[in-house]
Amino acid sequence: MKGTIIVSVVLFVAVVAASIFYFTGLGSVQKDLAAPLASLPEETLFVAAFKNDETTDNIFKDYEVFDAILGFKQKARLDSLKQEVLRSPVLSEYLSGTDVYISFHQVEKEVETLFTIPTSESIDAKEISSVLNQIEKPYNIAPLDTLGNTIYALTSDSSNLSLYIAYQNDIFSVSPSVSVLAKVLDKRHPKLSRDRINFYLEHTNRNVPLSIYFAHQQVDSLTKQFQRNRPRDFMQQFLGLGGQSAWNINYKQDALMLTGESELAKTENSYIALFAKQQKQTQRLYNYFPSNTALYLEYALSDERGFRQDLERYVSKKTSQKRVLDQIANLRSSRQSLMQNLEQSIGKEFALLELDNGNYLGFASLKDSTAFEKILDDVAESAGDNIYRFKYEHLMYAFYGDALQNFQRPYFTIVDDIIVMANQSSTLTDYLRRWRNSDLLIGTLGFKNYERLQGNEANVTFFAHTKNASRMLGNNLATTYARNFRNNKDFGYQDFYSWSVQLTGNGGNFISSMYGIYKSSNALGVSADWTYAFNNRLITRPYVFEHSDTSQFILAQEQDHTVHAIHPSGNKMWSAVFSGRIIGDMVQWKDRSIFLVTDRNRLYRFDTNGKGMDGFSLGLPEEPTGSPTIASLAGQDIILVPLSDRLEAYDMQGNIVDNWDMERVSGRLLPGIHLWKDFIVVGSTKGFVYFLGSDGKTIKRLDGGDEEIFRSELGRVSRADEEYFVATDTEGILHWFSFDKENRTTQLPDLSAKHRSYFAHLSSPSNTDMVILDDNMMYVYELGDSVTTKFKQGFTKDLSTTPLFLPNGSVSQLGISIPSNNIIYVFGENGTPTSGFPIEALPLFYYGRINYNGANYLLSTKRDHKLYAYKH
Repeated sequence: MKGTIIVSVVLFVAVVAASIFYFTGLGSVQKDLAAPLASLPEETLFVAAFKNDETTDNIFKDYEVFDAILGFKQKARLDSLKQEVLRSPVLSEYLSGTDVYISFHQVEKEVETLFTIPTSESIDAKEISSVLNQIEKPYNIAPLDTLGNTIYALTSDSSNLSLYIAYQNDIFSVSPSVSVLAKVLDKRHPKLSRDRINFYLEHTNRNVPLSIYFAHQQVDSLTKQFQRNRPRDFMQQFLGLGGQSAWNINYKQDALMLTGESELAKTENSYIALFAKQQKQTQRLYNYFPSNTALYLEYALSDERGFRQDLERYVSKKTSQKRVLDQIANLRSSRQSLMQNLEQSIGKEFALLELDNGNYLGFASLKDSTAFEKILDDVAESAGDNIYRFKYEHLMYAFYGDALQNFQRPYFTIVDDIIVMANQSSTLTDYLRRWRNSDLLIGTLGFKNYERLQGNEANVTFFAHTKNASRMLGNNLATTYARNFRNNKDFGYQDFYSWSVQLTGNGGNFISSMYGIYKSSNALGVSADWTYAFNNRLITRPYVFEHSDTSQFILAQEQDHTVHAIHPSGNKMWSAVFSGRIIGDMVQWKDRSIFLVTDRNRLYRFDTNGKGMDGFSLGLPEEPTGSPTIASLAGQDIILVPLSDRLEAYDMQGNIVDNWDMERVSGRLLPGIHLWKDFIVVGSTKGFVYFLGSDGKTIKRLDGGDEEIFRSELGRVSRADEEYFVATDTEGILHWFSFDKENRTTQLPDLSAKHRSYFAHLSSPSNTDMVILDDNMMYVYELGDSVTTKFKQGFTKDLSTTPLFLPNGSVSQLGISIPSNNIIYVFGENGTPTSGFPIEALPLFYYGRINYNGANYLLSTKRDHKLYAYKH
């Protein structure tokens, strides 16, 4: 399979971290940092080192990432070994105050582990046997003689895990492999060089709990170990590179994050080394990758001329590519003008993708689309449906090298300012369909979580989507590792969303990082505190209301119109069938009674036990258009129900208010009923704002002018000297209406006629914020003396639902749902998603407290008609 072994290398490097947790607690003070490393064989694949203190123990406690990589059974065995052997009283005396190194070594077709642990004080060689024999059962200790060195075998009847222990130069060496220990003890066997050890120590951050050291030349060995077939394409770019990397861990509960530096050597035959002289650039091509992407390598250049000069020197040494190089040389001489024009047209970003079906896509940016269009007929021929094919072979290889060498004479299409290439036109047809449907990688939940952790500024980014790459991984890994990868019971590899490696040029070397994004059982939306089963799907979001002075409760309506009352513990309190679907929101009054209206022209008022109040429910003259509002006017509490072009008014016993006489508005009522001084303020779609008296009669009508069409709800902005009522029209103009001051307008940028506006207090009870949804964009503005942009957010899918304004103390939090891909967000006031979001759930949800002084909960649903309560 093509190129997928790099995923295996990433997974394998991560296995280092898995072992660390089980052997923490062994000490942090070192006599000589170099001595333990100097005992390791030269061919060591890579090394991990960790500090031991209570902080390290606490950081990695219940760190599921380690368990998932190492395997749950192996975790139990090593946990037992840690407690019973390495933390036994007899060994703790000598191991306290030291660091621990874990290295990995190839032994025939297996990879074995070696633990190197310096002692805090010397132990006489004659006493080693006595010390080890003091370890309590169930372990048995037996000496072996190997090359004149004594190795002790430690076995247990209760486990098939055996270890061998040697002690030399105040260092314990522990491994399940005798041959590995023999190389450590053999003074004639080549060891790690002083230069490598110095690099490792120089780049170790002593303030982090875990560091990893890796020699690049071992990539070839790891490839042979894990790869079933010959590596191609993706992996080939990383082979044959000398030098080394040192990474330090950045702790996060649901991710493995390693960052550090990579020193390069022997770069003359390495394609990836061409990017080491570049400077970091913002990568953007991934925004165009389809959702079925399995692997990608994305590249970005800061110095195109320098890269192409280095590339020319690099490819000139590839004697195996002589035919290709001759063809390119012929093109440069015979089509000199064309090649120059093409070089001036194409950009500094390019990428290689492998899809879940094994097909490849290539991407290259255009820095001058107009210039490319002028030479399009010279470089390509039409294949129909906006798909073309290059006339000449190896054009992309000539400018970008190995990344695009798989595309000899590809088909291509143009999306925005991007050339998208494939070897079959059908692959491009499928891509264009996905592009038009916004079926993109960036629209998936896992990728959004990945984006939040790993930035997009780099020169090279490798990304592997575990699920999309699972088939090719299973086919390409060696049998043992393929079996482990598929084994969901004993391992957690498939609970990783993705693996990635990112490289940024650093004066001829790299700043490098590695990320594994894990689906932790502790993450929001994974483990529910309780569930509540409905018979049908929900048709309202869950609401949380006061039930008594000491408790709250949850209300929600399902498709058969049953309203369910649920205790914060998840137990049913009561349920009742209502006539029709609830329109707008349920509203709770100060006496804790709840009001709602339905599409069967009914107005309800009931108490917290579900009992209807006297006089309710009652019929309405027509279908209501929004939530009821309770107003206190002229000493009387009245219920205002919005109909299509007027308000109906009822007293608290369900009677029509006698003196109510509201004229019909011009157009339809806008959502939003406001109470200000002695007025009821409403707006209409025709651009009018009405100030109504307590009898419903119009006291004043303000005109937006020019027959504007208002689409938004009517908002309210309180200023020190005046009250404004605001709405946006189809031209993207924000209108400010004042009772006794001149109206004014603010032109908002880049809004379509179909945008929708909503108003809430997101940062302060005294400041009004405006949320605008327009196709797939969300804008949030603060409305003060001027209109200030707070933040904006783009999505891959259109925002078809109404935003939720969720309780958060005296202000609200903004909730957004995207039904087309079932992703939900809760945003903080600065525009960043609240910790734990986004997550996958159906659009109707609630986030906040569900009981007084309790924790925040996410209440959401899945397609199984259950309400899930996730504590956060």
